[in-house]
Amino acid sequence: MTRALLAVLAIVGAFFVATPVASADPSTVWLCRPGVAGPCGGGASSPVDCFYVYPTSSLQPTSNADLTAGPEISAVTGFQAQPFGSACNIWAPVYRQSTLLGLATQPGPARDAALEIAFGDILRAWDDYAAQSDGRGVVLIGHSQGTTMLRKLIQQRIDTDPASRATLVSAILLGGNVRTTDFATVTPCTDPAQTGCVVAYSTFADAPPADSRFGGDGVVCTNPAALGSMSVARLGSGYTARCTADNVLMVGGGPLPPPLPNATWGLHLLDVNIAQQNLVDLVRSQTKTFLAG
Repeated sequence: MTRALLAVLAIVGAFFVATPVASADPSTVWLCRPGVAGPCGGGASSPVDCFYVYPTSSLQPTSNADLTAGPEISAVTGFQAQPFGSACNIWAPVYRQSTLLGLATQPGPARDAALEIAFGDILRAWDDYAAQSDGRGVVLIGHSQGTTMLRKLIQQRIDTDPASRATLVSAILLGGNVRTTDFATVTPCTDPAQTGCVVAYSTFADAPPADSRFGGDGVVCTNPAALGSMSVARLGSGYTARCTADNVLMVGGGPLPPPLPNATWGLHLLDVNIAQQNLVDLVRSQTKTFLAG
């Protein structure tokens, strides 16, 4: 895991400086879909699907990325999403995300406008997927900006629509401050056999500072190794984890990299992979319940 992590750290730390512009309105482009080779493996034999939205990773020197899946996007997608390919068929759209440059340099209104462009692509991709899925069960998986996109997708397409909600196996929404008030019907997962629920957390190795970007009142923390519990549990990676009163997932039990770019981010880059095996196992358990139901 160390080499892959270092690669992601290098990607996220590399910012360009250029004049931000937005790209033209596109149709859906799939980075991963069942039966097509790509960074997610192309598996097509699982009984449920996973709809994955990658985090902020584009190194394009613009406000919004275009629909080119650069090597940094393929790398992060393979790093985070490919392990789920043993439990679900992965669909991953390319979207005009707000780039690293845009998020780092633009004022609030411009960032919000860029995120709206990004969400438009995710909404179209979801509708495209839903038209082809024939009502199959689906797990939503997102990290960071991907979580921002999927939280809004649940609110607009799933939370209040019984037919769409019936297809939701679960939602894994990491590193994005999901709140208990975000959804009307999608609640935090408290049991491995529960379906239609959400797993959400942000990882830290030390107590988050007062100006932390993650955690705080009303933020959901679900320990993937001990759903519904505040107890310490061992992750499949060998680390220990527990949800704290700050509503972050405190990780320990071994050497960990420093927070990047500073302490307010905690172990943001590790959110998915430090608990990857637990999350994959959870998808398998929830799939069994979903299919039995």
